[in-house]
Amino acid sequence: MSRQRGFTLLELLVSLAIFTLIGLASWRLFDGVFRVQEQVRQEERSLRTLRRAIAMIERDVLQIVSSSKAQPVVIRQGILNLHRGNWRNPLGHPRGERQEVSYVVERDRLWRYSRSPDLSTVQRQALLSEVHRLDWRLYDARSGWRKDWPTGPDAGRPRALEMTLSVGGFAEIRRVFVLADGS
Repeated sequence: MSRQRGFTLLELLVSLAIFTLIGLASWRLFDGVFRVQEQVRQEERSLRTLRRAIAMIERDVLQIVSSSKAQPVVIRQGILNLHRGNWRNPLGHPRGERQEVSYVVERDRLWRYSRSPDLSTVQRQALLSEVHRLDWRLYDARSGWRKDWPTGPDAGRPRALEMTLSVGGFAEIRRVFVLADGS
């Protein structure tokens, strides 16, 4: 008579428990990696949005044009107003239309308002959300950084614009833009 060999019930239960623990540990590891990956994606999205907003502000600031009617850059009550043209071509001839552009923080969002002096319609574009603070300053060679700028023919032109921004998870971002028409 031959004797059949197999697994005992106790051996099956132990192997099943070990398999369950390995599966549970693997699931927890996968879940942790998935959560970290999602956080990295969200941070990358917010950083990309921030870069796009700063690039738009920089583009507007680099295209500031002088006007005989008004000051090209004005800061009032935390709102930046500027007059911009389009990129100059290699021959120095102006291109396209001029625009009046404003940057305003409303309900923790940074908005860009723009309009052509010839048209009455205003374009509104949301640039950033979760804006905690936004400060603007202009640089004068005689008196240094100023939050306001005098008006009139003797006011001169600012040499630089400083933006200090606190948004989302970024505590403070400071950016200085050199102005082309600064005296």
